[in-house]
Amino acid sequence: MYRHSAKEYTYDPTVTVPVNTVYKDASKNTSSIIDYSKGSLVQSNIVAEDGTYPSNGRHSDGYWYIKGAAVGPLPPGTVTNETYSTINTGGRKLIRLQDGTLVAVVFLNNSFIKVHISKDNGVNWTQAMALGIAASVDVCIVPINAIQVGLLYSYGSSIRYRTLTRNGDNFTAGTEMVLDNPSNPHRVSLEIDPNTGHLYAAWSGQKTPYATSHNIIRSISTDKGVTWSAASFVTDFNVSSISCVFASVVVRNNQPIYIYRMTDATNYTILARFLENGSWVQKTIFLAQNNQIMGDNSAVVDKDGVIHVVWTRSETYNFLWYSKSLDGGKTWSTPAKFVKPGNYPSITVDKNNVVKIVAYQPTSGLLVYTFNNGNWSDYTPPTGVATNPQTLVDNTFKLAFGDIPPIINMKDSKTVQYQGSFTTNTIPSVSLTSPSNNQTLYENDTINISGDAYDADKDQSVTVFYQINGEQRKVLATNVSQTQITLSKQLTFKDGKLFDGETALTGTLAEGVTHKLKVWAVDNENASSVVVERTFYVVPNRAPLLSVDAVVPAGVVDSDKFKISGTSTDPDANANVKITKKVNANNPVEIYNGPGGAWEFDVSLAELVVGENTIVIEVIDNYGAKTSKTIKLKKNEIKTPILHAVARYKITPPAGSAKGVLLFIERDEDMDLKVELSMTLAGEQEQYETLAADNTAPMPNTNGIVEDTFYYEATEPKDNIILKLSTTRPDATVNHKIHLISGAVE
Repeated sequence: MYRHSAKEYTYDPTVTVPVNTVYKDASKNTSSIIDYSKGSLVQSNIVAEDGTYPSNGRHSDGYWYIKGAAVGPLPPGTVTNETYSTINTGGRKLIRLQDGTLVAVVFLNNSFIKVHISKDNGVNWTQAMALGIAASVDVCIVPINAIQVGLLYSYGSSIRYRTLTRNGDNFTAGTEMVLDNPSNPHRVSLEIDPNTGHLYAAWSGQKTPYATSHNIIRSISTDKGVTWSAASFVTDFNVSSISCVFASVVVRNNQPIYIYRMTDATNYTILARFLENGSWVQKTIFLAQNNQIMGDNSAVVDKDGVIHVVWTRSETYNFLWYSKSLDGGKTWSTPAKFVKPGNYPSITVDKNNVVKIVAYQPTSGLLVYTFNNGNWSDYTPPTGVATNPQTLVDNTFKLAFGDIPPIINMKDSKTVQYQGSFTTNTIPSVSLTSPSNNQTLYENDTINISGDAYDADKDQSVTVFYQINGEQRKVLATNVSQTQITLSKQLTFKDGKLFDGETALTGTLAEGVTHKLKVWAVDNENASSVVVERTFYVVPNRAPLLSVDAVVPAGVVDSDKFKISGTSTDPDANANVKITKKVNANNPVEIYNGPGGAWEFDVSLAELVVGENTIVIEVIDNYGAKTSKTIKLKKNEIKTPILHAVARYKITPPAGSAKGVLLFIERDEDMDLKVELSMTLAGEQEQYETLAADNTAPMPNTNGIVEDTFYYEATEPKDNIILKLSTTRPDATVNHKIHLISGAVE
């Protein structure tokens, strides 16, 4: 842990707010839950050691503290009180090592190169090395590893490199290597690829076979400065009117891009060059005409791979201009001009992708432009004279910058000072033990998110999020830092969507498409962990299949019932399907329950109504997916006239048997009626005797109705007595009736 030179805090008096009261009975309040919140501001900018107060919460002293940014030295720290220079903007002169040590390089023309370090974030500086080298033009440094620094400088008409190795508070210089011997060298630039450790050096000068022009020249080291490639040309002009200077090299996706200024007669152009398929490609960033001088370009690459470039253009004053490239220098945004004059710009970017440009402004001393959330804002700090500012570039993206990023600059002819502020913040980490990659989810399958998250910083809160595809992110867990945060969440795939309990997290997920689960952690300073991704696929439950055979009944149905049959299958091979039938408005009746296959059921004519009938057959699988088919049948009532009719009546004697039967039949007088009687014992075959009427007489007060009297006597009592009446009419227009049958047995 380190001590901040000035840690900004604000603290507010606590206001206790009862938000809930818990009652154990209706008469007495026995406990309450208190929530604490901020009140009005009491004091700000409290200097404190990191970890003294909460990051954002109530302290034990009863006040609410909010952690601010770690500020730089107040007043600015002095790097050296000697007449050393920070001039030239192509390469970097301020770096930060892995242990937090700041390293600054300055030079005195034709005399010394000196390296200074600060172990307390710029408050105090000590000299770590002095080289008696006549660095006549420029010098720059890059961090190689925890203890080594790369140093590139000009010496007379040569470009030279040394690796500096740290031993405690001192640096020792390694073997000096001459990379090139051009005439009239102009500014040097050195960059390291953080992914590969390769070093890229660039400068400008005149040398054969293109000695007439100033050209951009480069060399590369693939072993962290131990050996270097032969110097080669980035540009190859050989015309006295063309000059390429102000070399700046940046690295994007392991590819160096060279930014420089070219002069052609009265035109000045800011250009970018890079190799593509083995050939140099040149792209124009900005072309100025009418002898408007441009230069002092400075470039940086942010964490998303965007290249940002700033330069000056001479008009009434020098003004700052800016452009960026999203595609490695192939295309550039329309250059933008800043409204305030400025000289010697230096550009940098922090871990939050906030771009900052620092420049010298003759009227105020220091000018800072900040690009954040799509807008530029300017800030003029009350710092006095501050020429040739050089920003710190952190290509590990572990620092967040304050209003002024970390810089060194020339305060006056005898002082080099350090200014600015930054915070260090270790990003949280996330690891997943499940799910595995490329999991396939079927209906009701679960995807289990498990693992842990951790943040090594003190006094922070950590929120872990998860997200499915491009859906809204959801909170997976929250906890304080320096605590192992256990991750656990179970999501269920059903109805084509992912659910957390009963809450749908997604819309319908497509089958055969790769879906993504993303998990990451964010601390309260908005530092985000690496996003951990898992891919998965889904196979939504499909409805079961249902087929119905052709319905056989057609025309006149002689039987009182008929069959309807078919088959059912499930394409997902679910364990069970259930089939029901529903006839008209009746309730559904289950007709099949099993793994699928053939089914059938009977339909009774009595179930059907005269007219149209609807029979709905539905199959449902064990996850609720359904398929149905509807059969429509029409029942017609066919009325055929009957000319001959027979009716039978069983007579049951009260005593169980009878020997004689007396009958009275009231009928229409013109009715043709035949009366037969069978008297047998139970189990015997019926034997009918035709009865003749003993008497026929008209019924009183009626018209055309007569009553027949019949009597029959057997030889012995019988218990199976059947009366059979037969009538015949000549045609359908005749409609004679029997009005009453009565009688007695003995």
